[in-house]
Amino acid sequence: MVGKWVFLVFGLVALAGALISAYRTQTFLRTCMTVQGRIAGFKPVHSLRHNGTSYAPVFRFDVPGTHFATVVSHTSSNPPAFKVGERVTVRYPAGHPERAVIDSFGQLWLMDWAVGSFGALFFAIGLVTLIFGWRRGRRDLPSPNPDSEAGIVRR
Repeated sequence: MVGKWVFLVFGLVALAGALISAYRTQTFLRTCMTVQGRIAGFKPVHSLRHNGTSYAPVFRFDVPGTHFATVVSHTSSNPPAFKVGERVTVRYPAGHPERAVIDSFGQLWLMDWAVGSFGALFFAIGLVTLIFGWRRGRRDLPSPNPDSEAGIVRR
């Protein structure tokens, strides 16, 4: 019984988190600056949990009227998702080039999509088990005797 509610609540929390994160990403995309940049290299990211290494792209772009900025992405992959020298579209909040991200599905939306998908799956599992448990509980109830409702007594 508790497992149904755990799946349901965890699913709702994950879905809510994914929706909030997607809203923030959408707001970021509506208000940010867009420039072209290039992949300058990769920074190895070591994971003790997965006992492996992934690679975060290091990208460089021109901040109009000031300087070049070099940023390490917060998202890494193995194998690397880009090639050194590849041109990429970069988005960043005005005045904050250090918070730049590469404009790609993996860099912008993958985490929102993954958390939302798992949240939907967990919510669906919790909901289905809850509904089937409720229906099974209703079937186990004794059905009323139709004669007793009408006041008819049989001998």
